[in-house]
Amino acid sequence: MKARDPYRRKRRVCKSVMIRVGLCDDEKPLLEKLNSFVTTYYGENRIFARVQAFEKGQNLLWEIEDGGRFDLLLLDIEMPGMGGMELAQRAKKLLPDVLIIFITSHMEYVLDAYELSVFRYVPRADPGGRLAHALLDAAAMVEVQLRDSYVIQNQNRLERIPLQNLLYIIHEGKNAVLVTNLAGERDGEGVPGGGWARQRGGAEGAGVPGSSREGAGARFKVRKTLQQVYAELDETEFFFIDRGCIVNLSRIMSIREDCCILKDGTRLPVSQSRLPGLKERLLQFWKRHI
Repeated sequence: MKARDPYRRKRRVCKSVMIRVGLCDDEKPLLEKLNSFVTTYYGENRIFARVQAFEKGQNLLWEIEDGGRFDLLLLDIEMPGMGGMELAQRAKKLLPDVLIIFITSHMEYVLDAYELSVFRYVPRADPGGRLAHALLDAAAMVEVQLRDSYVIQNQNRLERIPLQNLLYIIHEGKNAVLVTNLAGERDGEGVPGGGWARQRGGAEGAGVPGSSREGAGARFKVRKTLQQVYAELDETEFFFIDRGCIVNLSRIMSIREDCCILKDGTRLPVSQSRLPGLKERLLQFWKRHI
């Protein structure tokens, strides 16, 4: 009688998931084997994965600093130069939601990595079943995160923006611009924040810069109107504070005079006609979430 695989579980098919995976191991044969396993296993489970492999931790970090996005990182702990622990710590600062799996023969590092909120540890001596188990769990977790994200998709691009990182949305020409608190700057469009956030000055929606502090995160362009983007969002979580701006209610700290102040200090002007509605919607939001 065939022995039962203790790691076998009912296959979960996550057809809607596109998981972005980064692998890092300084031993090339092991890295190639890991790359093959991850690609094949996700393919067998009908999970679309984009897998990138790196032999040096610094190269993976540079990829992230240059705007590369990953949902899952599989890292060796002991590597020359930048080790897995340092890499995970620095990657987490840039990608707070990234899941990390350590594949290592040094399980004594588990306690040292406690603060990194590592998703899984897989012993190098026995990676097979445990790694498969962890990969499926990671895909399921990413699928949950996707439900709480705004996805930008076109012929050349697939980008996931966690709603918790989305501050507000403005329009520039024929584009909607999503302003976030994510590290980096996207689309080469000047200063993050775009000059819209300001103390009230000038006509409603005129976009006149002022003295307020602006969000310091990445900006993402999508060729849609603000109305089209708003229709794709949960209207109980977002609000039109001006004809040219949608704000994430979860990011608002207070409303003072004719501005809403975000948690990072950004001040967004609110149209007088929309101020009563914003106050009512924000109060409802706070009652649900506090």
